[in-house]
Amino acid sequence: MPEITTIFSTTRPYKDVSLTFARNVVTSDVVTVSGADAVKRSIKLLLMSRAGETPFFPEFGSRIFTLLFEPIDPITTVLLQHEIQATIAAYEPRVNIRQLTATPSSDEHGYNVDCLFTIVNQVAPVTLTLYLSRLR
Repeated sequence: MPEITTIFSTTRPYKDVSLTFARNVVTSDVVTVSGADAVKRSIKLLLMSRAGETPFFPEFGSRIFTLLFEPIDPITTVLLQHEIQATIAAYEPRVNIRQLTATPSSDEHGYNVDCLFTIVNQVAPVTLTLYLSRLR
């Protein structure tokens, strides 16, 4: 009897409501964002939310804003990378981080963050680029 070597994988379409709250002209419902864009938006919201800012969920968010007021040096850069990785690992189970780099920009008093990750059950890597500064 021949052996069947088929791998079944299920892909879940990730959906999120668009922050523009525009109306879909066909369905008259709120416009949605799906796929990698929805996951990127979720990560950005997670990193831009300060810990304790969300009512009834005080642990949600990150503590990267406290690091942005520290001197821009290699130690702060490493601490910032660890905080970003820990926050994403704790609150975003759909993501596997492949590479995370934070490049200090001392002229602009901030960091350029490049995050290369894969979404669970998807092969193609996704890149998210953020600029973190002292001002929000």
